[in-house]
Amino acid sequence: MQKKRLTFGVVAAQASDIEQRRIMEGIIEQAKALNIDTVVISNIYNPDKSVYTLDCRKENNIYELLNSSGFDGFILIAEAIINSDLQKRISEALSRRPEIPVVVVGAPGDDLMQDYFEVINTDDAADMEDITDHMIEVHGCKDIDILTGRPDMEVSAQRVEGYKRSLEKHGIPFDSKKVIYGDFWLPSGEALAGQYISGERKKPEALICANDYMAYGLLDKFAENNINVPDDMLVTGYEYILKRIYHYPVLSTYRRNRFALGSEAVSILYSRTNHTEYKPQLSLKGKFITGDTCGCGIDRAEYRTELNEENAKKKYRFFNLFSDFAERLTVCTSMSDYVSTLSNFTYMVRDLDAMYLCLLEDWYNSEPSESTPGAVMNCYTIKNDFTNEYKTSFVTENDISSILSYCSEPCAYYFNPLFFRDRYFGYIVTVYRNPDTYDSIFRSWLKTVSNALEMLRLKNDINYLTQCRGLSQQHDTSTGMLNRSGFESAVKRAASSAPTGSSICFLLLKTELFSENIQFENHESRLVTLNEIAGIMKSLSGNRNELCGRVSENTYAFAAFGNLPDNYCENLTDRLNCMLLHASSYISEYGTNSFVCISDTCSSDDFNYDSIVAEMNERIKAEAAARTAQQRQPHFSEFQNLRDSIYLEPSEAHYSDELCQKLCLSTGYFRNIYKKYFGISYHQDCIKSKITLAKYLLCTSSMSITAIASKCGYDDEKYFMRLFQQNTAHTPNRYRMMFQ
Repeated sequence: MQKKRLTFGVVAAQASDIEQRRIMEGIIEQAKALNIDTVVISNIYNPDKSVYTLDCRKENNIYELLNSSGFDGFILIAEAIINSDLQKRISEALSRRPEIPVVVVGAPGDDLMQDYFEVINTDDAADMEDITDHMIEVHGCKDIDILTGRPDMEVSAQRVEGYKRSLEKHGIPFDSKKVIYGDFWLPSGEALAGQYISGERKKPEALICANDYMAYGLLDKFAENNINVPDDMLVTGYEYILKRIYHYPVLSTYRRNRFALGSEAVSILYSRTNHTEYKPQLSLKGKFITGDTCGCGIDRAEYRTELNEENAKKKYRFFNLFSDFAERLTVCTSMSDYVSTLSNFTYMVRDLDAMYLCLLEDWYNSEPSESTPGAVMNCYTIKNDFTNEYKTSFVTENDISSILSYCSEPCAYYFNPLFFRDRYFGYIVTVYRNPDTYDSIFRSWLKTVSNALEMLRLKNDINYLTQCRGLSQQHDTSTGMLNRSGFESAVKRAASSAPTGSSICFLLLKTELFSENIQFENHESRLVTLNEIAGIMKSLSGNRNELCGRVSENTYAFAAFGNLPDNYCENLTDRLNCMLLHASSYISEYGTNSFVCISDTCSSDDFNYDSIVAEMNERIKAEAAARTAQQRQPHFSEFQNLRDSIYLEPSEAHYSDELCQKLCLSTGYFRNIYKKYFGISYHQDCIKSKITLAKYLLCTSSMSITAIASKCGYDDEKYFMRLFQQNTAHTPNRYRMMFQ
């Protein structure tokens, strides 16, 4: 597929955090100006190794996307990737492609760095020097403590270095005892506040916290103990994470110029891809944001910006808290229901322009499997404001180009993992025109989506359902379908409430006609075929006026009510036969001659459930008896095995001459016997097997007509379409529309 523009990958972690969001806003705006697509690859939870659990390890499968061939360069937001195993995984993936330039934003750990990576960062030491200058020059402080991060972290040392430079510049002796080490998180601030309150550590005139989180921990503890800031002590933070309205007093802090950092990273990477020299264009110097904790008072413009941001979030928090999104997803029983529900609730994701759900083809398997290179994915369009075209397509797992091709303008694409415990489903892609990004509220939305996907998987997992015995007296415990009693009750209720003159299509399916000849190796094989047939029957019922059930061990029933289209029952039976003939596990075990499907249309005015079921059962018995007698005919089992192979592999060439030699029969006798047994000539049955496959693919997939023709063994699409119409009286597209 022809690329429309350059594509830069942004490798992040927990991209919803404000620190990463500010960098990415700079990245996305500059990339858009240069006509570049931005693809952000990020996990959701990003725990440190010390708190890593199996429950979220699968989220890091998203970084397999680094192997995609569609990238022209990478920007690595290093400081967000805190887990050492993940650092090694990302570094190894990037090092396997040394021809692609990499710009690192922030200070990378040793496990993350490669020699050819280019590193840019704001100057933490210069920022901290500015903060200390402010406390000395504006507020006259000389006794100043600093709370920094862990002593083994380079960033902790850099921030202390800036503090030290300012003291020396102003002739104030540096005292190492006034440097306190924490962990850049709230408990560090709380612990230091406790030392000040107890008298274990003397209160200074001012305290500089090397990030806002530690400052908030200290302020909250002070507020609980009636310590007045700034009267008793001046306090400042660093980073400006936009949470000041949740703490008292309003924090004075320092905003690093992360936006410029992101913009510069794009410009440098662009110059590397064009092999041109680049000179820095933007200043990375930050800005002191005044608040009440240093005594300067609030900068109203900055504070108003924070309030606007929080008010915007408030609306989406309300959506996530009070909508019935989770409930609606929980009751979904099919992928079409699930996709439709997601589409109805995309309004809960802020500033979204498009969304795609990409699931591994075997996401629903009972046993989780490791994704393999080139694995096929089903890609569902959930939202598309670009073309308003909603479709399902097939992509390979690491092929990002297919999704990027949907948009005619440069956009930001966020790839986030969908997983549940040790099971990886695939990913969800959110697309934005503007340089805004999703926030932490989206994490809640995504968690609901993943949990509901697991619930949908369990509903269709027969192994799980068999464990839920006694779940309902109205449902079959093996398949989750209505049982005999439940189906009968539901049909009688529907028939009695149907409008006068309504039609009823009633269908009965008998499977496993000759099951006494089948020897399963284990119970699992039996469950596989049972699950296959149950899934096919469930796919027939698309709305509340269509019911299906398992009314005995190997008998299934279906009923539809209402103003039914012409030939509804005939078309439905044809669809069911096509799907059964391509139930590979079932046909392999039982054969194409092992099921009987009987259907009829009647009026709801004179509908009698018991009589119609009795009449259909008699018809099924008669057909089964005829087939049983047929089983005793000479060579029938060999001919039946031959027919099974034709329908299992319709695209393969099955030459009658070779078969005749194998069966030691003349060509004429072979053809006569074949037509006698199956009511159709061998040649026509081979064509029918291909047409049946085409019908199956038209009903169950979004494959193009060209692809379906090829799948059926026809290189000439026009010939295939003509043949299809001759055998069905419909064009392929018309046939597909009948079942949408």
